[in-house]
Amino acid sequence: MRRQTPIAHLLYAYLFPHPTPNDPPSFAAHLARNLVPEVRIEVATFYGDLNSAEARYPGLNYCYGPHRMRLGRFKHHKRLFDAFDTLGLTYNEVQEFCCWEGTKWARERYEKDEGIKVQDTTGNDIKPYIDRHELRMADERRRHSITRQTEISVIVEEADGALSNHVVEEEDEDMSDADSEAEEDGDDTETVHETPAETAAREQHIAQLNRRRELAINQRIVTAWEQGQTLPPEIEQYLKEESERGNLNALTLRGMIAGRASAGGPAVLPRPEDRAALATNGARAAA
Repeated sequence: MRRQTPIAHLLYAYLFPHPTPNDPPSFAAHLARNLVPEVRIEVATFYGDLNSAEARYPGLNYCYGPHRMRLGRFKHHKRLFDAFDTLGLTYNEVQEFCCWEGTKWARERYEKDEGIKVQDTTGNDIKPYIDRHELRMADERRRHSITRQTEISVIVEEADGALSNHVVEEEDEDMSDADSEAEEDGDDTETVHETPAETAAREQHIAQLNRRRELAINQRIVTAWEQGQTLPPEIEQYLKEESERGNLNALTLRGMIAGRASAGGPAVLPRPEDRAALATNGARAAA
């Protein structure tokens, strides 16, 4: 249903309810004086120059939200859009009425007359949307992940029967807390079976450690004797325990300490000619 009153008259009556001598006498005069200059300012600001067909025919749609937002910065266009909404103009009425420079109607007429399509490059510089929140969450998950390095000792029997020890490093990357807990739970039920060669190698290694420990303690005792110092309490306790186990070296050293204690002096090394006798006495005591 077409309106009985032309849209231009309705808009002029809304925009200028009480015209003054300074106001335009009609909507056509208002268009030429106020609206078209605002369109030219917006096009020059948006495109920078008029060297392209897109800039000369921007195709501004007065029913399209982004275009209305751009033109709504100007006071006369803002009042015009308010009049469209207040008067309840339909989409077709607005499109049929807005037939002036820079509008959608001007572009469509140019495309029809020239037989070309004006390319709209407005959104070409807009990058794809990136969810920054999702990126932060991914970085947070990576920071809380576990990088664990496991060292495994493997005993390999060589061709000549010798045993060699190889260290293999395994690195588990990006293991979550839940995965590590599940793996720890699984280790409780895992049973390790050793081969005879592995058992012998392990026992040999333990024996070497014990010998090194005993050698270090004896060296400390000898150093104390050479310097004329008394033995620390922990060394005294060690010698007592070794004597109870029947260790000959410990019994010999214990005899030295007992001899020096009875003489009322510090424990020192015996003379070379006395060492053989002390060792023999120690062996007899152990027997």
